[in-house]
Order: sequence, then structure tokens, then C-alpha cells
Amino acid sequence: MRLYISLLLLLPFTCFAACDQESIQFYLDKGFNQEQITKLCTTTASETYNYQPYQKPVVIVQEGYASNGISAENSKAENTLRGGLNARSVDVTPQDVSYIRKICVEWKESPNVESWINKCVDVAFSVSRDNLKVNDSSASLLFLGQQQVEITSDSIKRKHVTSDPWAEFTPDVKFLLERKYKVMEQGNSTILPLRNTADPSQIVNAIRTLADSTKANSEKVTSSEVARVLDNSYVPPTEEEYLASQPTLKEIEAGKKDNKKWWNPFD
Repeated sequence: MRLYISLLLLLPFTCFAACDQESIQFYLDKGFNQEQITKLCTTTASETYNYQPYQKPVVIVQEGYASNGISAENSKAENTLRGGLNARSVDVTPQDVSYIRKICVEWKESPNVESWINKCVDVAFSVSRDNLKVNDSSASLLFLGQQQVEITSDSIKRKHVTSDPWAEFTPDVKFLLERKYKVMEQGNSTILPLRNTADPSQIVNAIRTLADSTKANSEKVTSSEVARVLDNSYVPPTEEEYLASQPTLKEIEAGKKDNKKWWNPFD
């Protein structure tokens, strides 16, 4: 038997590239003949599977920027805000900060009554990043352990998640609770509740980082004449003032010569 195996292995190398002595012995024990073993063990270079190991795609990121084009500083500020707000569905976009939080209102019918009426409603917020600011007094209170911060913005949109959150109360109590809610939540300021695990100073810094980024981007956009004219705050000059501000023909020609990269002898 060993002689038979040796004779098989003496055939051209490519005939039994896929089998060693142990494999051939296994097939012989199973009753395979020489022709069957030859077919099982025959491989050629062209038939051999060319294994290509997996290579993770390489993402080239500019230093200081994340893969989505946002600066590393802004990306960190966004993540800090998402993880630090005591709210749900928190999202930060280049335009606003949105989230859903509970606003709790309590009211006591009279000083002589011990029980309070409490009601919490889910409210969706969309806070514009334009002129987003942290209230200075609120920021200073944060360092005394207060887990909330007051912010202001050019625009804060609010909407109840349910159609009528006050429906369970009598009309007089409903009126009082609604009025107290409107006193708490109106205008362009609101309170951001923070998680107990959040670092208040980091939240303040994150808000200011996002505000500075939005302001810088806004200044870039409004630097063009067209953007300034189309802006709602634009105050158009008179025709005489506008014409006086335009460059003269002589100034235009001088500018063309300064920008010319080659000399034309026919000018």
C-alpha cells in the first residue's frame, strides 16, 4: 500500500497539489481507485483559488475635521450636547438644536390647601443656532450645582406632542395650568435641563462653540453683495447713493490691468 501511495505522489507535482500522503491514504481507505483519487487531487495553477484578504476602506480625513466635513471641535460640541441634555430625540443640525422634553407645571388652589396639582406635558423644541447664547446668570449658577442652563436664540419653536395635554382637567384648572405654562415657555428663551451625569461647564462651552461656528458661517454667506441685498435686514440706498458707491470706469480699467496675467502688445 505504501508503495502504491509513493507511486501516486511521484506523478507530476500539479496532479496532486491538493493532496498529501495522509489525504491519499484516507481516500484509499474509503475504497477510491487511482482514477478517482487523481480527479479529487488534481489542481492546476489556474484552478487554484486566488484568495484576496479583506482590506478595510481607507478614509482620508483632513486634520482637524471629521469624515462628514464638520470640524473636530464642532463634532465634539454636538456630541456633548446630545449626550448632556435630559431630553429625548436630541438632534443637532447646522441650523438648529431640536429635542423633546417634559415641562411640568404645578398649581395650588389656595394657600390653605395642602395638595398641589401637577401636570407634565411633552413639548417639542427647535432652537435656532442663530444668535444662540447662554444666559450669563444661568451659566454662573451652573457652577453651584444647578443642572440646567438658560439659553436665548433668534427663534425658538415649541409644540405640544399630544393634541390637548390639559383635557383631563376642569375648564378653570385647565385655564390656570395653560396660563402658567405660557408664562414659563414663551419668547426666545428657554431652560435646557441637563442629565445628572453631564458636566455643566462642558455643556456651556459646547453651546458657545456651536454659536460661534454658526456666526462665522453666516458672516461668510452675507459677505457677498447679492446675499446682503437679499437679506431681510437690508436697507436699500437711494439711487444716487448706490451710483456714488459704484466704481468708476477708470477704477474698473485699473483693476483689470492689475489682474492681468499676461501682456498684450495691442492694448
